[in-house]
Amino acid sequence: MADIERAKRIEGWMSEPELLWLAEQAEKHRAIVEIGSYLGRSTRALADNTPGIVYALDDWYGPRDFPLTPEQRNLIPARFCENMAGVLLTKVRPIVTDHGCMDFVPPGDMVFIDGDHSYESVHRDILHVKYNILFPDGLLCGHDWDVFEGVNRAVKELVPGFQVVPGTAIWYGEVK
Repeated sequence: MADIERAKRIEGWMSEPELLWLAEQAEKHRAIVEIGSYLGRSTRALADNTPGIVYALDDWYGPRDFPLTPEQRNLIPARFCENMAGVLLTKVRPIVTDHGCMDFVPPGDMVFIDGDHSYESVHRDILHVKYNILFPDGLLCGHDWDVFEGVNRAVKELVPGFQVVPGTAIWYGEVK
């Protein structure tokens, strides 16, 4: 049974049904790449349930569309590390990077995109993931369907046959 108890205690925008879906998917995947981790709510759900590793990619500056003080932004990396207690470096490998520079990211059998929500960024992330990171038959998924128009547009264009998890803002598709 998927465990989301620690994830639920971390600040963030993922709902419990979304955390549970991620946790259930993580149980089936060994190399997970998460693009956009913030304080680690979704990261924790993935890490507590995968038999493998979660590569958490972020610049840890925080969401650009959410008002944070410079002091709050400076604390994000430390808060992420605190939230990963017990799994940091063993199950979670943070990679500090701009999402536009993912050339050195390890390949994965599951990729979860929840970084910059602009069309240009989501489009770039999906293309890079499809051709450089995701294993054949891997699971490509992301957050904020029907929340940001840029997400909707990029997913419609680049993920044929995508689906949305009922009752959530998570989209997914398999890449052949």
